[in-house]
Amino acid sequence: MNLVIIFVLGVLVGAIFTGIVFRLFSVGTLRVDNSDPDGPFLFLELSKRVEAVISKKYVLLRVRAKDFIPHK
Repeated sequence: MNLVIIFVLGVLVGAIFTGIVFRLFSVGTLRVDNSDPDGPFLFLELSKRVEAVISKKYVLLRVRAKDFIPHK
C-alpha cells in the first residue's frame, strides 16, 4: 500500500514539474489553419523577443489547430 501511495505522489509531482517547465520554456504558439482548400497554413506567434528565440538551438511551441475561415 505504501508503494502505491509513493508511486501516485511521484506521478503527481512529475506532472506538476513538467507543466511548470513547459510554461517557462515555451516561446510562443504555432497555429495551424486547415480552413483553406489549398492546404494547411502555419502561423507563428511569439510571446518572447525574436533575439531570445534566435539564440536557442531548440524551442518549445504550443500547437493550436484553428480554422480561421468558417465553412458554409
